[in-house]
Amino acid sequence: MMMSDNNGMQPSKLCEEFARILDATPAVINGVCTATRSRTNLRPTVLGRRAESFMFIPQAFSFENVDRDGRALCLGETVILQEEINPFISILRENRILVTAVHNHWLFDDPRLMYIHFETIANPLEFARRVREALNVLTDKTIGDSRRDNRSENSNAERLCDRFQRILGGSHTFENGACMVMRARNDIRPRILGERARSFLLIPQMFAFESLSSDGRALCSGESVLLEEEFNPLASELRERNIIITAFHNHWLFDDPKLMYIHFVKIDNPIQFARDVRDSFEVIE
Repeated sequence: MMMSDNNGMQPSKLCEEFARILDATPAVINGVCTATRSRTNLRPTVLGRRAESFMFIPQAFSFENVDRDGRALCLGETVILQEEINPFISILRENRILVTAVHNHWLFDDPRLMYIHFETIANPLEFARRVREALNVLTDKTIGDSRRDNRSENSNAERLCDRFQRILGGSHTFENGACMVMRARNDIRPRILGERARSFLLIPQMFAFESLSSDGRALCSGESVLLEEEFNPLASELRERNIIITAFHNHWLFDDPKLMYIHFVKIDNPIQFARDVRDSFEVIE
C-alpha cells in the first residue's frame, strides 16, 4: 500500500468518506486526498519471484481542486485481469467516466497483469460510488500461487530498506518483506482536463524490492513519470546497467504537458539496483 507523505496533514471528512466508499485507506499525499488499497486476491510472480507489493497489485484513487459546485478532478487506476477489462470499461462508460489507458506495466508476469486508468470531473463521492460499482465486477477469487517463489526470508531486508531509501530519496515503508520508496516529481506541474493538478497518481516515482533470497538478490522494480523527450536518454542508461524496461506509455488523456510513464525490473542486489537507478536518472535531472 502507498505510504502517506502528508506533511502532518490529516484527511478531511470528505476524504475519509471517499476512501470508505472505495474500501480503501485515506491519506493526504503530495497535498491531495488519495485513497489506496492492494488487490490482495491477486498473487502474481514476475521473473519467477513473488510480486505482491503495491507496485504490482495497486488500486489508487484521488480527487483535488473541489470547486464551488462540489466538483473535482477525480483520478483512478487499478490492476486488472484480461478477462475483467471490458466488463469494467462498460460500467465506467455507463457512469460517464473517461477511460484513459489500458495496458501492461510488466513483462514475465504470471498471471498476466493489466492496468486501467480513468478520470473525470465530478463530485468526489459520486465518482467513488460509480467506481465502486465498476470494481464490483472484479473477481474476489484468489488468482496465482506465491508459493512458487520458494524464497528464503532474509532478516537483513528491513535494514536494506533503510539504505535503499537513503540512496533514492523520498519516503519509504517496509511491510510483509517488501520495501517501497515513494517520491513525487514536483518539477512537473501538469494540467488534466484543464485543471492544475498535483495528485501522486500523475507525478509518481516509486522504487521497490521484495522476495529477497538468501543470495542477497531480490525482485527490484521501478516506475516514474517522464516527459516525452526524457525517455530515450534514460532508457539508454537503464539498459547499460541491464535493467529490463517493461513498459513506456501514457496513463492519462487531456494532459499538458504530455505525461509518460516508464516501468522497469531486475533481479538484483537491492543496493546495487538503487545505485544504478539513481545514476541512470541523473541524465534527466
